[in-house]
Amino acid sequence: MGFGKDVSDRELLKSVNKKLLQRAGGSGCKVSASVLSGTVTLSGVLGQEYQRRALISSMHGINGVKRVLDTMTIVPRRVRE
Repeated sequence: MGFGKDVSDRELLKSVNKKLLQRAGGSGCKVSASVLSGTVTLSGVLGQEYQRRALISSMHGINGVKRVLDTMTIVPRRVRE
């Protein structure tokens, strides 16, 4: 986390979005990301707390991520329907 060469925000966002597709694709999560100076902000709606932990953890594994801000909300599927 934060080690190695600097990664542009544009390249970092590509990596973050790829990871989001891998982790959240097909799970009913509606999460988006933005990147500013190496800080990733995750926002959107999740169905379960474990999804939040998994997404945040996976962001820390991306080269260039300095910090992850979580603005995601948990709304169980049965409440959304």
